[in-house]
Amino acid sequence: MNILIVEDDRIQATSLKLKLRQLGLNNVDIAANGHQALALCLRKEISLVFCDIHMPEMDGVTLLSMLGDKHPSLGIIILSAVDDAVLDLTYNMCCLASFNFVDVLRKPYSIEQLETVIHAFHVKCEQQAASITPISLGYKEIETAFSEDWLFNYYQPQFDFKTGAMVGVEALVRLDHPVHGVLSPAHFLPLIEELNLMDKLFLIVLDKALSALGSLSADLQLSINISQSNLQQLICDPILTLCHKYAFPTDKLTLELTEDHVYNGTTASLANLARLRMHGVGLSIDDFGTGYASLSQLSKLPFTELKVDQSFVRDLSTNYKNQQLTNMCLLLAQSLGLHCVVEGVEDEDTWQYLRHLGVDTCQGYYSAMPMPIGDLAELYSKNISKQLSHQSIEDGVYCLLVGENSTSANALRKMLMREKRVTQVVVASDLACAVKRLRDLPFNLVVVDSYCSKDASLQLHQHIESMNFKGRLIFLNEYHEAISAELAHARHIVKSAALTDTIQSIMGEVGRTVNFQPSFRLNERLSSRELSVANLLIQGLTNKQIANQLDINQKTVSTYKARIQSKLGIRSAMELIRYIELDHLSASLSIA
Repeated sequence: MNILIVEDDRIQATSLKLKLRQLGLNNVDIAANGHQALALCLRKEISLVFCDIHMPEMDGVTLLSMLGDKHPSLGIIILSAVDDAVLDLTYNMCCLASFNFVDVLRKPYSIEQLETVIHAFHVKCEQQAASITPISLGYKEIETAFSEDWLFNYYQPQFDFKTGAMVGVEALVRLDHPVHGVLSPAHFLPLIEELNLMDKLFLIVLDKALSALGSLSADLQLSINISQSNLQQLICDPILTLCHKYAFPTDKLTLELTEDHVYNGTTASLANLARLRMHGVGLSIDDFGTGYASLSQLSKLPFTELKVDQSFVRDLSTNYKNQQLTNMCLLLAQSLGLHCVVEGVEDEDTWQYLRHLGVDTCQGYYSAMPMPIGDLAELYSKNISKQLSHQSIEDGVYCLLVGENSTSANALRKMLMREKRVTQVVVASDLACAVKRLRDLPFNLVVVDSYCSKDASLQLHQHIESMNFKGRLIFLNEYHEAISAELAHARHIVKSAALTDTIQSIMGEVGRTVNFQPSFRLNERLSSRELSVANLLIQGLTNKQIANQLDINQKTVSTYKARIQSKLGIRSAMELIRYIELDHLSASLSIA
């Protein structure tokens, strides 16, 4: 990697070069002004430029603007002790110029700060190298995405700043491409807009999100982006119909509009907004501070939430201007009686600052990245502030029944739904359908009927293993037969002549408890009280039941659970069962 330092102060330039050498970076050139820098960039392939702002002959701002036109692939690190306003303006200019990487090092800086910014540059380069092959989708692929159910949701959790409780999620659409894998909206949304399929996309995202949260039985607010084109249609009734279909309270749904969509309001869109609010649906103004909406428009529209744009959160703990802008947004939200959400929270300092400021809700990579519904179910169940137990079999059975024979599968489904512990049974007729249902809904039991082919069963098992499924997987067999090594550690049940007996075998497997006889190794790792808690956990007791039985409070139970998980490297009661089983197996093998 070739590095260029553009600095008129020879001592500072040499000092930086020596620091870079300490970090193992030896290919470093120095230019005393902008003209020399441009000449060097023409002669050598430069990867990263450290550029001072104040320089004779040609200042850093002029140089960077010229480099942006001729060498946008460069990484840029701005060096200066100038006023924050000038530095921020220069940073924004470089971002608009679409340089490969842009960051700031304020003078004076330490070698640790230098190392941090170099590391960030390397990470960016690695990310770009991993996605160096451009992904270009065609209109036909977009149409196939709708017809073949390639579209699904990730969910980014939102947390209450005061309590730390998970209070909501934002549904973020993704495309599961058979070749390119999971794609973000940047790869397909423009084409969907061109094909006038935004209304269809919105209803798919809403339908999948309502279905998923309904299966999760979670008391969470759901936020979904809605576009101006959606609001031009008769969208209110379809939204209400879907909420009714999944028994989802309309006051738990929030639709997010960007400022630009607010600014371009029409009679049809305002009528939709009025009707939606009349039915309790919340309305959020997204990316606030980056669009064209006036304060007058905000006061006239029925918003319930203001979402501060993440651009204000950058360097929030140290950037005075961003602090004032964020504070202004919060005061505006409070004065209008709006709920305030800040997105783009990516570090502890920013989180603490916003918490002390009094912001309502946090959303960002620091608290949780966007995730599939299965991971959301686990995270929600672990949320300490809510003191929720892990969603397991004891919280209600959510079953995916995979069966290629529709008659057999439907018979099994009807009988399973008669069981009190079974909350929901969804039938998947083939492997592709099963994979999509597992992607979209939080199941804790998968039953594979005997009519599935061995290849399909094996592929499904491999997929479930790869997604770190936390529930039970049961294969139904017509008769006792040799089981392949790949499926040996899965649960297998031989179907009885009477369907009721098969159902009881399934439910018995679901409610199966582990004979808890801790090995010597487990006795060494856990205290006696932790062993007691572990024993009750694998029997399916809730925190409250454990607290009553051991005569301790629920908070103490949560503490013991956290210790057990930490010491054993597990994350759920299901993993605890598997750990104990493997521990027993290991102990028996060592004795043998």
